[in-house]
Amino acid sequence: MDALRADRTSLLGYERPTTPTLDRLARNAIVCERTFALGTFTQSACVQMLTSSRPLSHGGYDHGARGRPTSLFKRLNDEGYRTISLSTLHWVNKYFGYGPGLDEEMPLYILNTFPGMMVAMVRNTLTAFDKGTIGEEPMLWEVEPMLTKFFADVTDYCRWQIDNASGMAAAFPDSPIVNSGYDYHRVLELVVRHEKEFHDHPAEYVREQVMPCALSERWMEKWLPAEWYYLRHPGRLVGEAFHRFGNRMLRPFAPRLARARDHRFKNYVDAAALADKIIKTLETMNRTQPFCLWTHFMDTHVPYVSGRGRTWYRQTPGYLSELGHRTDVGPGVVFDLKPRRPEDEEAFSALYDAAVLSTDREIGRLIHALARLELRDDTLVVVSGDHGEELGEHGNWGHYFLLYDHNSRVPMLFHHPSFAGRRIGDLTTIMDFAPTVTNLLGVAPVNEWEGLPVTAPELARRPHVLMETFYGGNCLFEHRPLYFGVRTKDLLYLWKDGRDPKDRYSHDGPELYDLGTDPGQERNIYRDDHPRVNEMNASIAARMAEIPEIARERIDRAFGTPPVGVAAR
Repeated sequence: MDALRADRTSLLGYERPTTPTLDRLARNAIVCERTFALGTFTQSACVQMLTSSRPLSHGGYDHGARGRPTSLFKRLNDEGYRTISLSTLHWVNKYFGYGPGLDEEMPLYILNTFPGMMVAMVRNTLTAFDKGTIGEEPMLWEVEPMLTKFFADVTDYCRWQIDNASGMAAAFPDSPIVNSGYDYHRVLELVVRHEKEFHDHPAEYVREQVMPCALSERWMEKWLPAEWYYLRHPGRLVGEAFHRFGNRMLRPFAPRLARARDHRFKNYVDAAALADKIIKTLETMNRTQPFCLWTHFMDTHVPYVSGRGRTWYRQTPGYLSELGHRTDVGPGVVFDLKPRRPEDEEAFSALYDAAVLSTDREIGRLIHALARLELRDDTLVVVSGDHGEELGEHGNWGHYFLLYDHNSRVPMLFHHPSFAGRRIGDLTTIMDFAPTVTNLLGVAPVNEWEGLPVTAPELARRPHVLMETFYGGNCLFEHRPLYFGVRTKDLLYLWKDGRDPKDRYSHDGPELYDLGTDPGQERNIYRDDHPRVNEMNASIAARMAEIPEIARERIDRAFGTPPVGVAAR
């Protein structure tokens, strides 16, 4: 479940019953109560979960699973499992390195996903080039292979959508994929033309086409998204025009309803349609072969949406009522992405809870389907968040890359009907996801995996969790500030070697929080002579020394020469 913060689940003590399905599963599950993402956004989180490796290892998270240890998919596939991914977003798919070992992948994300992913991966490089920090040659060295792959991936995606159009329309009639109405044949022609322009004059193409898009907050109005916006089937365009006209007539009389109807097609495939497809997949599964099925529920990602199909907003008041929230909240307000008025803050929080509950219901449907199909006793069910979410804490709405608990702490459980209910209070991470799955299935782990099974005795001796990230964007090690966090059971220490220009939320300088007296991490008690700071700095310096892209001089500048506890390279 995307953006699922631990303290908003009844599974882990939230007073509102947001996760009744997970609560029931917990009776026969290993429930991890202190699980943390080491980098707090999906691009970084999924490499942790599926390749059991750290975000800044292997050159950073820019290239997904490529160049990283064998993925969970590949490991299970090598053991004879049929592996299936219903991929609802762009950070877990064959285009991002997760293809090896996948027997079947269904790309359930929209066309604009690709330029969005491209922008995220090159924005910081192109910003540095624009400012003169790096020259044209190193810029092209970084960007050119990404663009080459981008054109190949978009071409492959369009062909898949052409070949599977009828099946997609039947399975996901209310999805943005189907209702965007793209004429993928015409999109392919456009992509071929752009690809030729790029290969003929790469530097000029990057300057004139990609940079204006990558450096703009309104990137969807530039480059390829601006051109293929009009490459749609006429019937879809006419239907949308009629809908907008009707909504304009409705707005003076029912503005909240009109606002929600503006977004009748969610940004992502909704949880109910996804559960429907999973159930149909299970119904047609070959029972003689073990299977691994992965998916990623997105209704809990901002904008928080609850309910099924194109009238999802009519079902939202029911979820709000069940949770004890006001029911007069306008569901469309979350499409502002952050509250514009103080009174909207309560609405955002309530709608997040509703999205968690409605997604939990769909997980319940999957459990019932497993039982109906007599698969329940043979199936390990694993549920985890990829990262958390801030709902106004530290001035932040969303998950803007900072390492506070609201962003980093997630629920994670491993369920089988034969398990006795067990709660793990030791420090665990989402890197432990894949090793725990293989351990419970009796499959040997990959030697290079860095995580541990959550039942391993060694976890009791894990002194801390060390988090690491950039402030989103791509891993331009030499030109961007590094963000680290050390989380023990009683303290959270945050350190960075500078503030990213886009970081508007974190404090200047180090931060230290006593979790016993300040669980919300609001009172910074950092001081240079705090008795725990030196050991935490040593842990960060030692980790930096493991990353070849970080120069030793940078570590020395940050922590002294030589840093305590760091061996010379």
